[in-house]
This record gives sequence, structure tokens and C-alpha cells, in this order.
Amino acid sequence: MPIEFSPRTRSENIETLKTELLDVLVVGGGIVGAGVIRDLALNGGIKSALIEQGDFASGTSSATSQLVHGGFRYLKHDRELVKMSRKEREILQRIAPNLVKPLPLAILFYKGDPYPLVGIQAAAYYYNYLSKAGKAEKSKVLRDSQKIQHLLGPVATDTLKGCVVIWDSTTDDARLTLATLKDAHRHGAVITNYVRFLDFVNQPDTMDRENRVYKITAEDVISGQRFEISTRKIVSATGPWSDHVWRKDPSYDGMPRLVTKNAQGTHIVLPRCGKADASGAYGLVISTQSEMRQGGKSRGIFILPGPHNTSIVGTTETTPEEDLSSVRASTDEVAYLLSETQRIFPEQTLNNDTVIATYTGTRPLIADNQLQRGFENGDFVSRDHLITESPSGTMYLYGGKLTTHRQMAEETVDLLTAFLNVPRDCKTADRPLPNAVGEVSNIDAERLVKRYGEGYSAIQTFIAEDATLAEPVVSSLPFTKAELLYASWGEMAITLEDLLWRRTRIGWTPGQGVDIAPQVARFLGEKNDWSDTRIAAEVKAYSERIAWLNFNL
Repeated sequence: MPIEFSPRTRSENIETLKTELLDVLVVGGGIVGAGVIRDLALNGGIKSALIEQGDFASGTSSATSQLVHGGFRYLKHDRELVKMSRKEREILQRIAPNLVKPLPLAILFYKGDPYPLVGIQAAAYYYNYLSKAGKAEKSKVLRDSQKIQHLLGPVATDTLKGCVVIWDSTTDDARLTLATLKDAHRHGAVITNYVRFLDFVNQPDTMDRENRVYKITAEDVISGQRFEISTRKIVSATGPWSDHVWRKDPSYDGMPRLVTKNAQGTHIVLPRCGKADASGAYGLVISTQSEMRQGGKSRGIFILPGPHNTSIVGTTETTPEEDLSSVRASTDEVAYLLSETQRIFPEQTLNNDTVIATYTGTRPLIADNQLQRGFENGDFVSRDHLITESPSGTMYLYGGKLTTHRQMAEETVDLLTAFLNVPRDCKTADRPLPNAVGEVSNIDAERLVKRYGEGYSAIQTFIAEDATLAEPVVSSLPFTKAELLYASWGEMAITLEDLLWRRTRIGWTPGQGVDIAPQVARFLGEKNDWSDTRIAAEVKAYSERIAWLNFNL
């Protein structure tokens, strides 16, 4: 039976945070923070904890293109980054095979696209060469339009010159983050969502670096209670919110470390474009033409197979006009992505009415000044991410991405174990995540195993104890009531949005779960002793959230 990871676990962990001295406190429950806390927990000999101000992966780490990829476009500028990314892809496929799955990507070439087909073919050969997957992931080039349509579906063939196939991997970013956190929990880490970092309480004597004890104030977002946490080291893994923590640092020098220009990335979710059969689906990479018509440079966007027979289209590169917690798709971004998709799939009717959902994230882009003037004892690790330490002793992790989060965490924990004088034993590249389980013979269980891994046994136990939990939530979706119960008991889903948007992705289906929100909330209320007031508030909050996200449609 999997280990409980529930609202009750959260409450117990908050009490631990109040009373026990930590060795390391990680602030931020996205994929980078998850990677760090898992490495700390697996290393042994370190009392570590993680707090996240919202739900796990509720920021950028649930708003990616859902790819674990090497960054094909970086080949020209940063081959070392691509090599590292390809290596990390192999590791993630090995330790989480049910969550990180190979995906062929077809790079389409039309007349007027900026790069020659032959040049991309050569680059693709080298790109796939960096992967150890062997002949199954061999790159290829197709020039016959009929063969391309047979492979990809009804893509436009006017001016189509051909396509080159490379291999990356697809994942559900929120579930990968959750699985990483649950592995850390399994190995003793103290982990809570909905606990917000507020401020530094003290700045210990800088002359006694090894024996310092920091105190911060934090807030339980659910209850509103404030409390202090004591720790020997603080790691900020807050992604695009890193400067929010840095501005409160006692050694803040007034200089931001991140930039927001071109940092906003929006995706839209559409009914499946191309082949309807998900098992044979390809992802597409296209060069945009909107910018070229205005005298600018073309850029690449993805059209990818998504969950529930959808396609994910993105991403954009714009500047957020609102606070980072309030980013959403703009009218222009939606129109831009629809226009480019319609050009590739002219037979489909694509407009605002066909958009199922939108989501937006903010990239943690490192400012130029940070590369020129590092913190005391700062260390520039790579062009992709930056690990620094402020004069006050707080560690800041800048940059990074989903694919390379494990490597970034390994480098961080190398520094932390040296500081704590603890033996270093990095196990994260070899130990499977708790969701990494083998195939099952029962075909009915295959979906559950692929989604929940070892959590499948807990779901089966729930059903064995109460047969009504095997009933579907609604007839149009595959999810059972037992899965909703498991999201609370085994995945620390606290709110209705946690469950509908990140744990199940029901929010990425037609209607976005607004119509079933009342019955789902009542079910959760019965199982978690929610009052009628709480149930109504959860439904209202989710409905308003979806309406807000869709405001510009």
C-alpha cells in the first residue's frame, strides 16, 4: 500500500515545521524544488523540508509544453546544454517510464521557412545521435506529401517541402512534479503545499557560517495562521518568483536577478489536430509566419498530442502585463496560436469557440547583470541555470527547465552536503520514482497504472472496500470516484482546483469540469468533512478561476 500523502499529512508536517530545527528548507514546490528535496531525502543524513505557497506545480511547472526534450533549437548556440538535456531525458525515461514517454516530433518545412531542409536533417541526425535509445529513435526525412499526411494527418500540403522527424519525450509536468515530491516524502522529507514564505526573521552572525540558524515567518494559506520555521540553510527554488524572495533578503542590493521580457508563454488546448489515434500521434514543430509578414523573424511552436484526445499548441514569448500569479492568455496570443494552427490544418474549423482551455506560465529568465556580478561564493554552473549564494547565506536557484531539473538539483545538493559536512551519495539518476511500475496484464488497469503507478494498488483497495467507488465520475470521462479519493488521500489535493486542473486534467476537457464541479465537491466534502459552506466556496472559486482564465476568449 502506498504511503499516505494527504491533508492530514500536511497538518502533521506543519506541526513539525513549527517545532523542529531543519538542516535545509526548500522554498518552492515546482519541479526544481521537487528535484532538490528528493535528492536531499535520498542522500540521507539531512533533515529537510519544502514549502509551496500554492499547490504543487501550480506555477510554471504545470504550464509547460509537456515535453522532456533536449532543446533542438539550441544546437547552434549551446551544444553542451543539449547534451546535458539529452542525457537527462534518458534518465527520466528510465526512472519514470509511465510518466516520461518517447514522442516523435515532425519538423514541417514549407516554402519560405527560414532554415533549409537539408541543414535541419543533418542537425536532426546529430540530435538523435546524442540519445542512447538506438534504432527505435532514428531520425528520418520525408519529402512526399502523401506519405507525410499518412503519418501526421491532414496537414496543409501547399508549398510543403518535407519534414524531418526527431525524438523527444512527452510528460504530464504536474504529475512528474508530484511523483518527485512523493518520493521525497517516502524517504522522510517534510513537505507541505499552501504554506507561504513571508519574510526573514533574523540574519545570523555572518562570521559563524557553519552554526547559523535562520528563522523565517510563514503562513498557512488555508487557516491563515502564521508561524516561524528554523533551519540551518534556506534554498529558494521559486522560479520566476525568485526575486520576490531576494527582495526580502537582508543582503538585497536593489538589483533584480530575473527579467520578464519574452518570459510569458501561453498554450491553448484544442480538439485533437491530425491523427485521432493517440497511440500513433506525432508532435509537430512549425516555423511561424505571423512575424515574417510584419518584417520580423520566424519562431518555432509545437502542436502536440495532449490528454483526453486534445492537442496542445504553444508557446508564445511575450512580456507579462500583470503580476506573475495573474498571468493568463491574451487575446492576441490566442489569435496568434489559432492562426498558425489553422494554416497547418486548413480542413479543421479553428476559432475561439473551439478552444477547450488556455494556460500560461512565466519562464525564469536570468538577467544579464546576474551573469556579470554573482553573489558572494556564487558559481555559474551552466548557461541554462545558475546556483548562487547571497551574503546572508541563502541559496538561490535561477533558470533551469523541466528537462534538466534533476541535474540542477544534483549540483545544488553537492553544495549543500559540503556545507553541512554530510557524506554525498546522489541516487536520483538510478532510483525509480514511486510512479514507476511495470506493466500489468489486466488491460482495464493499464490506464490507472500509467497514471498513478504504485497508487493503483491504493485505488484498488478503495474499490474493494466500497464498490461504489468504481463508478465513473461522469460517463464522458474515464475517471472513477476512487481516483478522486486517491487524489486527496495519496496526492495531497487540498482544493477542487487542485483535483480538476492538475491531478486529473479534467480542466483540459470540454466544459473544463465546471458542470461537474458541484458533484465532485460534494463527494470530496463527504470524504474530507467539508462543511456546506466550504463545498459551495470550492465550486464558486473553481468556476470563477475558469471564467477568469477564459476572459480573453
